Amino acid sequence: MKIPVACLALATLVITPAAYARRNRTDAWEVVQATDPITRASTCAVIATDYMGRTRFTQTGGLYPVVEMNSTHGLLVGVSSGGRIRLPTGDILWVVDDRPQRTIRAADNPSENSALPGQPGLGASIEKMTAYAMQLSRQMTATSTMASGDTAREMLDEMLEGTSLLFRSAGSGVKTGLPDYSALVAGQVNERGELRPVPLDQSFRDGLRTCGIDAD
Repeated sequence: MKIPVACLALATLVITPAAYARRNRTDAWEVVQATDPITRASTCAVIATDYMGRTRFTQTGGLYPVVEMNSTHGLLVGVSSGGRIRLPTGDILWVVDDRPQRTIRAADNPSENSALPGQPGLGASIEKMTAYAMQLSRQMTATSTMASGDTAREMLDEMLEGTSLLFRSAGSGVKTGLPDYSALVAGQVNERGELRPVPLDQSFRDGLRTCGIDAD
């Protein structure tokens, strides 16, 4: 028995979108774990990278939100640069839904607390100033800008109560004259190549639990 062409077309219209959605649906967040082979320090990070279909990627010059459980620093929340060549992230503007924006400062990155070796002939005050300058230099050239301690917990609580996240470099944005269009490139590239706010969806909460981070 021949099936009318119109029926076949209707069946295609009904079935194809659902099949396409199942085949291409990708969670907004993923878990990335790493252990340093020398120091044995470990990280478990929940990260929202760009994606197309099931292919996830980061781009040089792109910024990506991270919630991390770090064996040295504990809970960290912030932004990491992507791509093969990672660039300094600097200060970051961060906002969940319509809440007041936050500024995450690179100078507030958690310190490695590495002591500066004593230098013969240098006074204690000079050694202290030198150590501070070296620490500040490391933080300002860091390829991640992360909040820690109570601030990180406050930011995470906002994310758990919210639905979407936006952030960008604090150095971008309209000040005077022509607008800086790099300030408009904020969000996550989805499967259609579109920028959208990063959704704080179930994959975010699932990732937190995988990393042992309280998501309640």
